[in-house]
Amino acid sequence: MEFREIDTNIESLFTEYINEWYANDESVVPWTTDVKEHGGFQEMLVMQKEAINPIDADFVKAKTFVLIVEQKIVGAVNVRYGLNNFLRNKGGHVGYGVRRSQRGKGYATKLLEYALVELREASVEKALVTCDENNHASAQVILHNNGVESDAFISEDNEVTRRFWISL
Repeated sequence: MEFREIDTNIESLFTEYINEWYANDESVVPWTTDVKEHGGFQEMLVMQKEAINPIDADFVKAKTFVLIVEQKIVGAVNVRYGLNNFLRNKGGHVGYGVRRSQRGKGYATKLLEYALVELREASVEKALVTCDENNHASAQVILHNNGVESDAFISEDNEVTRRFWISL
């Protein structure tokens, strides 16, 4: 089991991983790994590199890592080292996703655990982790990692985002 940032050395592994998301017609989570949204693999890498030291005041420092098990990427996590207004309501400090064929194997818990260590090492004292109202599996992962549910965020479209705080 290995966590690492995405780079050109694992492009073929990443392509195989991301194609499973597309083949299942799912929204890619975290968004930072959605190659189609970023205009290609190389453009995604540029965006991720820029996210480490953002120059736009609306963005927070962030890093994206993948979890590799037996030479296969099983999931990804985006760690955000601060919060802006959007993240305070909807996104939180952490966004993680596991490819469909690897769900139910504990990988989401490992991704969140890794992100919490990253945040703790960056001196973040409390992490906000969110999930959609109907994502019961993600809520269980957050609760398993000592998440304490807070008030939900309800968007103008009446979409409910559950919000949890985890003391680090």
